[in-house]
Amino acid sequence: MSPGPDYLFDLILGILALFFAVYLAVIFLLAIIWRFRERSELASISQSTSVSVVVAYRNEISNLPGFIAALSAQTDFDGNIELIAVNDHSDDGGDVWMASQVFARGRMILIDAQGSGKKAAIREGIEAASGELIVSCDADCVPGPEWIITIVTKYRQDDADMLAGPVRMLPGDTLIGQYDAIDYYSLQVSSAAAIKAGFPVFCSAANMAFRKSAWEEAQGLMDGQNYLSGDDVFLLHAFKKLGKRIVFISDPGAVVDTFSSGSIATCFRQRVRWGGKSRGYKDVASIILALTVFGANLFLLVLLIPVITGSFPFWLLASSFGIKAVTDYLLLSGGKRVFKVTLPFYRYVLIAVIYPFVLVLTASGALLLAEQWKKKAVTSQSL
Repeated sequence: MSPGPDYLFDLILGILALFFAVYLAVIFLLAIIWRFRERSELASISQSTSVSVVVAYRNEISNLPGFIAALSAQTDFDGNIELIAVNDHSDDGGDVWMASQVFARGRMILIDAQGSGKKAAIREGIEAASGELIVSCDADCVPGPEWIITIVTKYRQDDADMLAGPVRMLPGDTLIGQYDAIDYYSLQVSSAAAIKAGFPVFCSAANMAFRKSAWEEAQGLMDGQNYLSGDDVFLLHAFKKLGKRIVFISDPGAVVDTFSSGSIATCFRQRVRWGGKSRGYKDVASIILALTVFGANLFLLVLLIPVITGSFPFWLLASSFGIKAVTDYLLLSGGKRVFKVTLPFYRYVLIAVIYPFVLVLTASGALLLAEQWKKKAVTSQSL
């Protein structure tokens, strides 16, 4: 006699409830770790370090002036900065504008990418760089004036091989922008806490740095070679395999700002692109964490079914959402000093209710849709 549908549903709900419990435990543990290891006093370092900033851009003519101005305004760093700017097939005149600029803080090298996609463009830039320390940023970001000196100081102080830096998304005035910013902030803080815990799973090329020699050593170990983007996370995983020292920079001076588009479509595509990279993960901790996050949020959605049918009381669903929201808030509130953000609780609660629906939708989209970089859509197998 085969199990009935009620038995199968209860089994699925029970498995998802286990994911939910594990998720709460992990987030609570990360919140504790963040608070115990959050403060990091950077000492003055006298040693010089050659720095190459690598940025790939595609149709960023509106953002390039702000990025170049911010990089030119770096303070307290006595050395020259080598800027490697890689044009990834722009058609908005950004390459022409870059060619007209004079970079006052050092040498600027302009490259027209030969390969396809952001990953290939960044790789070409790193290969051309002469610096000991490679610093990666996105063209639509604006670093603060102490960005380079803070990174270099942490690099020397911790003798690090890779450094992940904080990225703050500015929300604008729309509800979508508010969601985008808080969601991105939660990704940043949880990733930083995982690095502090000794289990790095995610970082962003919008603000990261690494030894060029370590990057060269890691090339043969990088997964995800058939993905156009994602070199940041796959490089992180390769550094883990090599036992390299990976740190997070818990200092407001290292923050770079980026901006929410305020567009539902852009927000959705961005998360689909991020989620799509997870198909190429071979790092066990990253896979387990991704499944745990997905399972915990799916649990809340599946729990809606018996509540709607009257099998379960509404308070069970409400309390599950509430427990998750409070646990997440414990972690997120710990990052406010570094990221210099406000986190209005009423706005956070609204977004916490929406989040499980968005996550499950974008995760499904990541499995079904083609990867896309600046409106240049390709399948993951196109390389």
